Amino acid sequence: MNGFLRLFEQRIRGIRLIELIGFVLVFGMIFWVCLSKAREGEDVKRMNDLDRQIAEQQDAVGSLKIKVAQLERPARLEALAVTYLGMKPVEPAHEASLENLSEISHTTSRPVQAPSASLTTPQAPAQDFISTTPQKQAPQASQGVAIAGSHP
Repeated sequence: MNGFLRLFEQRIRGIRLIELIGFVLVFGMIFWVCLSKAREGEDVKRMNDLDRQIAEQQDAVGSLKIKVAQLERPARLEALAVTYLGMKPVEPAHEASLENLSEISHTTSRPVQAPSASLTTPQAPAQDFISTTPQKQAPQASQGVAIAGSHP
């Protein structure tokens, strides 16, 4: 206990040791607060930049949603289907009611034929509605023609 009390009475160049320790701690805390404020200012600046970027991104998302809504208009899609795919609306004569479905299924049903096993490759469709370039047909392999890379 005497050692602890001596801490309050011990002097260095006329200043008590406990007061010197107190001043060092106070200046250390002041320095720490100044550093914290400087970091806080940088963080606030960074958060403001992030908020600005978020607002810009939300504006871009809003404009993209408007663009998607314009592109998905039914009238536009119908015009594209008619122009590029040759589709047209169903005529009233081709519509069926629920009562007629069983009659239609009995009159149009046919047995499924098994595909024939032949050596020829299936032909590609003559016209591709999606691409503008015509498709090339695959060459047919015959039994008398040697295929490159094969040995008899």
